[in-house]
Amino acid sequence: MMRETPARPNARPELSILVPTYDRDIRPLVAELLDGMATLPDPRVVELLVLVDGNPALAGQEEVLAMAEALGLAAGFALAPRNLGRSGARNALAEAARGTHILFLDADSLPDAPGFVARALAAAREAPDAVTCGGRTGQRCPPAPRDARLFEAHSRKREWIPAAERNRDPEGNFLSANFQLRRELFLRAPFDARFTGWGWEDTDWALRIRPHAPVRHVDNSVSHMEHHADAAWLGRLDRSVGNYALLAEAHPEAVRRHRLWPLMRALRPISGWGWLKAMLWHLALWPALPVGLRLNLAKLRQAMVYAAVIRP
Repeated sequence: MMRETPARPNARPELSILVPTYDRDIRPLVAELLDGMATLPDPRVVELLVLVDGNPALAGQEEVLAMAEALGLAAGFALAPRNLGRSGARNALAEAARGTHILFLDADSLPDAPGFVARALAAAREAPDAVTCGGRTGQRCPPAPRDARLFEAHSRKREWIPAAERNRDPEGNFLSANFQLRRELFLRAPFDARFTGWGWEDTDWALRIRPHAPVRHVDNSVSHMEHHADAAWLGRLDRSVGNYALLAEAHPEAVRRHRLWPLMRALRPISGWGWLKAMLWHLALWPALPVGLRLNLAKLRQAMVYAAVIRP
């Protein structure tokens, strides 16, 4: 059940900011968002909702209500009785929201510049019928440690890019870490809860929403404030194969245009070579090699893992 501040019943939200978390302390992000809300000419036009996704061990997060109440701002907090997953948690927050527009933010984010909330509200007013993506960078995150440089290299290449470049392929560059749209549109096309764990649920959603609303990118970015250890990220790539299979089944033509697809086709005859996958794993984790080469080796291994399950 959603607990709320006294200001929420009297709010007239144009925008609901929705933040799900499982194991990330949400308070640093909430503090910055509340500061941004408080500086608006009429703070009642924005509300902030937080959902802890079935993890009662993540203590202290209900403090966000006291933080919001001290500023007289509209906010809500809920602890899901069970883990809903990335898709289910976002869907539950959208159901609880009261804003005309909803903005989804990942819990491991911090705004790159002051005025983030005001710019998000302006984007909702300027393009009310679009899906607007603010972008993600690593501007505020310290450099990755030696054993966590693969994901950072991937992010620099595929995610930390300006809006002008992202707009060349709006759906292909969609990230669910920082995007907004009309609530009623999202409720008609929520995230597919069959996508569990990590990976590809945002790509599926972007492809499904394309007939209903344009996707546009603006420069209102947040920094990803978490490093993924190299071995853990390689494991995530392995485990994402089930989600990629769902994506390929739902959107075969779009998936065939992925950069990964030709690699999968080429490597399918040897996709069962466990010794080669093991060797690529160790080479991708070898810090003596240039990180760009290690990332390419990781992608080769990912293509082999996918090709063993999916027929390209």
